[in-house]
Amino acid sequence: MTKKQLRSMVLAVFAAAFLSACGAESSSEDDSAASGAALHTFTEDVQLCTPYLGTSSLDQWAGWDPDNAGGVLGRMFDPDMGGDECLYTHSVILDDHIELVNRFSDYWDQDGEHTADGVIITVDTSVKSVVIPYLAQYIFGGMSSVAVDRMVTLQSGDLTVRMAFARDGQKETIVEQYEIGDTEAGVFYAVRDGDHRGLWQASVRDARTQHMWEGNVAQKWFRITECTDAGWEVMGGGSVAGDDSMMAFSAISHEDPESEDEFYLVISLEELNNGVQPAAGVFDAAANPPDGEEERAYITKNSNKCLGFLGDTAYPNDVDELAWIF
Repeated sequence: MTKKQLRSMVLAVFAAAFLSACGAESSSEDDSAASGAALHTFTEDVQLCTPYLGTSSLDQWAGWDPDNAGGVLGRMFDPDMGGDECLYTHSVILDDHIELVNRFSDYWDQDGEHTADGVIITVDTSVKSVVIPYLAQYIFGGMSSVAVDRMVTLQSGDLTVRMAFARDGQKETIVEQYEIGDTEAGVFYAVRDGDHRGLWQASVRDARTQHMWEGNVAQKWFRITECTDAGWEVMGGGSVAGDDSMMAFSAISHEDPESEDEFYLVISLEELNNGVQPAAGVFDAAANPPDGEEERAYITKNSNKCLGFLGDTAYPNDVDELAWIF
């Protein structure tokens, strides 16, 4: 099996979890998304089961240093350090757009164009399925559509938000595409189902990125994979249930095409928050591959807990690649 096929199969498993959460075959026929029923936001839930370093005081240590602006862990979990390379940057953007759509929930059942507070709102309740822009290509075997209840488009200045969504009891599904002028754009596929959360994004902003994240807010575990145009990839996951909870991360640098060595580390939540390098240090995956046990399962490529690497160029190159599929 080639690396591309393996990655596609891993993405298919991830997408299947998303689709089972949102009911991919058909949209719910009850009117649970009716006027006034606000959509939930995501950032607080991501923080419940994923490290967040934005409020930590970190020490210095080696190339993985969370307090180093060039360090992998800092880029992943501190939005001030990582910018567009940090998942939290994008979850906040999604939340902002959800809150904007929620402001106009009184119009959700009213097809057509409306104007309020300087925002043009277009509602189409006949839309019952949509294709995820850009991201659908990464799902092995293809995916025809995601079931939704309606589509809401908002235009305010240079910002255009297209958000299709469905609600069915504890399940919520969001497919979003946004544009800011002709230089910035992004897409989201977001699911909440009971305690499960999933967030998948690709964007062209100051950086070009793709993030895939999944977590459980009750069990306090997460898994993540991302790639950026900065020439590196990272994947991993684990638990944040307590200070002694463990997680593992594996990274590849593509800056030197002649040497794409993979390195990983296993670290506790307390060590991560305090910037303490694990005593075992950083491992060369070729010389000492992860064995799939405990938290190392999140970075062991044949494990069902491992999302795998996305690929060194698995991010959109320009905003045109993120266009909404009508």
